[in-house]
This record gives sequence, structure tokens and C-alpha cells, in this order.
Amino acid sequence: MDIRDLRCFCMVAEMEHVSKAADKLGVAQPYMTKTIGQIESEFGAELFDKVGRRIKLNQYGELFYLHAKKVLAEMENLYTEMDYALESGTRTITFLCNTETYTPGLIIEFQKKNSNYGLKVLNATRKEMIEAISTGEADFALCDPPIDEGDAKNIKTDIVCRDIACILLPPGHRLLQKKSVKLEELQGEKLITAAKGGAIRNHVDTVFEKHNIRTNIVCETSNLNLIIQAVGSGLGYAFISRISLDRHPELKPYCVEFDFADRVGVFGLSYSRLSVDNRNIQDFLNFSIEYFQNLQRHIDECNL
Repeated sequence: MDIRDLRCFCMVAEMEHVSKAADKLGVAQPYMTKTIGQIESEFGAELFDKVGRRIKLNQYGELFYLHAKKVLAEMENLYTEMDYALESGTRTITFLCNTETYTPGLIIEFQKKNSNYGLKVLNATRKEMIEAISTGEADFALCDPPIDEGDAKNIKTDIVCRDIACILLPPGHRLLQKKSVKLEELQGEKLITAAKGGAIRNHVDTVFEKHNIRTNIVCETSNLNLIIQAVGSGLGYAFISRISLDRHPELKPYCVEFDFADRVGVFGLSYSRLSVDNRNIQDFLNFSIEYFQNLQRHIDECNL
């Protein structure tokens, strides 16, 4: 049994499906099946139970998975330390998010101080984030609502930011005459919002459905500049965070308070518990925590 075998086993455990795991690793399904069989033969115990069309770790598989992931994490630490010792090349952090509101500043400030790092930043849904962190395809994920640590094995989530939403309205809209707008007043109004899986969209779908308010979505985009232009052109209204409004003060005459308890967005920074000893991960994690602490202080000042 070698490191490649451990990677195969862990991917099957995380995907709970042999064929999907084989596709992820770019190997043939029979090879993956054979590898799992050899590991089980070596230890003299089956490590998976069949559940419908999927497979799940049994008690022996859970034990094996725990230690296999630790071995893989230590191997990644070894490669990282050798890179540092040999001063070889750019180190890459893969970062997933379901909002673009907070990531540009984080990326720019991090790379100003850490020019030897490359950052790969991608939009992703909550489900995609959980899978990517679990399988090691991504290092970090910024998600609202935060990823629960019980959603997947070995995921750690730190709450790093809370922000308040307000309502951005087209010029001349009747609701601009009000200091605050209640949820029921948005019934049937044309809405511009993020695509499904986006941070604000998660709130919109949950809250509007819970209170039986009909949404009239006319445009879906994760691009904040496009949202601002669409609202300004009269296409509809949008929810916008206080920090976004602070960065675009010209929008303040077109914003009103959202009079609703669930207007607060809570963002969690998630990563693998097994990777915290990795120097690359620790560098980015420490920077991110400090960055969001400073950002939160600024948000709180804006809300006073």
C-alpha cells in the first residue's frame, strides 16, 4: 500500500461512490475498485457498507480514514517544508466563496504582503465548497450561511464577519420616500439578485419562502457592478451589504433600511482541520483572521 492507494481510498470515502471518485482522480473505475479491495484484504476487514447505490464507511473504515487523512496531511506538510527550504516557486492557495463583496480586498492585501503566493479564487455553491474542502481540491471557503462543522468530516469553520443588508432602489422609486422598508412591502417588486448558491440569494430564497412573499426575479448575477448598473437603470431593486454601500457612497441616496430581523449575513471561513499545521495554510489563515477583524470593526463603525 502506498500514498496513491491512500488518496484513492479517501476520495472514495468522501465521494461515497467509486465511479465518481475515479473520475475525480482521473483513473479507471476498475483500478479504484481493485485498490479498495487490496486495502481491505491487507487489513482483513471490509471498510465500506453499501447503502442503496452509494457506499459509506463502516466503523473500521472510519478508523482507517482518520489515520489515512493524517498521513496525507503530513505528506503535504513535507512537500511544503521542502518548497520553503529550496525556495522553489510560487505557493498557491485555492479559495472558494459565494460572494464577491469581501474577497477583492482580501486578495489584494494578502498579495501585497505575500508576493510569493498565488491565489486561485472561484465562486462556488455551499455543496461545492464542502466537497472541495473535504477532498483537498480547495484550501479555504468563505460562505454565508457558514458551513456547519457537522456537514462534513474534518471541516473547521471560524465566523469571521457579520454584515447588514439594506435595499438599493432605482431612482424615483416610490419606496425611496420611506426611512425603512418591511418585507411585505417588497411583494411582487422586480428583484435583481445573485444566482442560486450566492450568499444574498441564500437569504432571499429562505426568508421570502418562509414568510410566503412572492419574489419577481428579473436578473441573476454575482457581479456587484452589474447589479448596481441594473438597479440604476430601473430594472429592479437589490439587496446590498453595508460594506458595499460604504465603498460606493454615491449609492446612499438610493438606499433604505431593511426593517427585518433576518437582514444580517454571517460569513464563515472554512478549511480542513488536518491542514492547520501546514505553513501555507497557516500563513493565509492568520492573515485572513486579522483582515476580517479589521473589516468587522469598520462595518460596526458604519452601523453606528
